[in-house]
Amino acid sequence: MEVFRRRRLATLVLLSLTAVPAIVHAQGMFGPGASFIGGGVSGIGTGKLDDRLAARGYSTFGTSAVGLTIGTYHILPGGLSVGGEWHGLIIGDGVHEGRDVGIGGGYGTLGLGYVIELSRKVRIYPRLGLGGGGMGMWFERDSVVNFDDVLADPKPTPDPPREPVLSRMSVLMDLGVGAELLPGGIGRGLMFGVRLGYLVAPSSSEWQLYDHDVVGGPATSLRGPYIRGVIGVGRRR
Repeated sequence: MEVFRRRRLATLVLLSLTAVPAIVHAQGMFGPGASFIGGGVSGIGTGKLDDRLAARGYSTFGTSAVGLTIGTYHILPGGLSVGGEWHGLIIGDGVHEGRDVGIGGGYGTLGLGYVIELSRKVRIYPRLGLGGGGMGMWFERDSVVNFDDVLADPKPTPDPPREPVLSRMSVLMDLGVGAELLPGGIGRGLMFGVRLGYLVAPSSSEWQLYDHDVVGGPATSLRGPYIRGVIGVGRRR
């Protein structure tokens, strides 16, 4: 089961690393702005979910997650910026009655900002992003089934077999601010930055199991504060 956890983490990291050539190419095409990858910590609204899990003897996952980020934005004349971001969240993994149980999530936003240049090397920008995302909770299937269960129902599992996944989707609003350092000071070059803000979830769907609604589930969302460190390619106006 430790192997499953390592594979999920390695997959997210690999996706981030393979995005580097793409964002460098994108920044060369789109001119002033930045393209970046990053990581940090996000607060999430999963307290009530943890209460339900604990009552059933499951591991709890806390109210924070490791966040991985890929993003890009373009600065328009006058300082207005437009861009998009993708965020993957590694929330947790545990074991219940010998089976792997975990939860993860992710979201994407399109946003508008306003870039303020404090100097040739430093700029800041508030940003408002709108988008959507969700989280899923997976349960490893039993590797052994009862013979009589198979006789009663020759197809007791979905076809093809897969792990049960409970999921919930949300509409999201990202209220954030970023600060960036461009050490070269001119043209295009390496960029270091920090992003912080708060993710609001004004509405969420019911829990889903495949294509079935699941009623009575706990209120859970990706809302909460976040902080990210980013690195990428930036270009001055």
